Amino acid sequence: MKTKIQYSKITLKTLSILALIFLFACSSGSSNESGLEEQKEEVVEDLEKMKSSINAAIDDIEDKLNINEGPVERTLEEAKADLEMRKEELEEAIEQTKNATKDNWNNVKTEVNDAMSEVEKGYQEVKKDIEELFSES
Repeated sequence: MKTKIQYSKITLKTLSILALIFLFACSSGSSNESGLEEQKEEVVEDLEKMKSSINAAIDDIEDKLNINEGPVERTLEEAKADLEMRKEELEEAIEQTKNATKDNWNNVKTEVNDAMSEVEKGYQEVKKDIEELFSES
């Protein structure tokens, strides 16, 4: 039960971050240079928060790996590898956002939004797998 509550908290944070990013991605692209920098900083901050949530989930899995063996351990290792891959995708999105220019900002926002949706989808699948794993135990 404790595991489900922990992941529910992480999920709520994640969904909030995604909502903010979606708002940025859908906003009009006509802004001056300082507005662009502000938008970039806000998106990077949101991506960093998502990355922090994934790091927390990885830490939680590592804690569980220390006390579980056999099939549970293999499932946790797979989940950890999946989350680390998602974290790399977020790091790429952060770099892409930081390097965006006025000319490519609309495309970057769209690509970052797509990447965040993909990360969120994978994150939810991993979370569901772990919840199922511990509800069976």
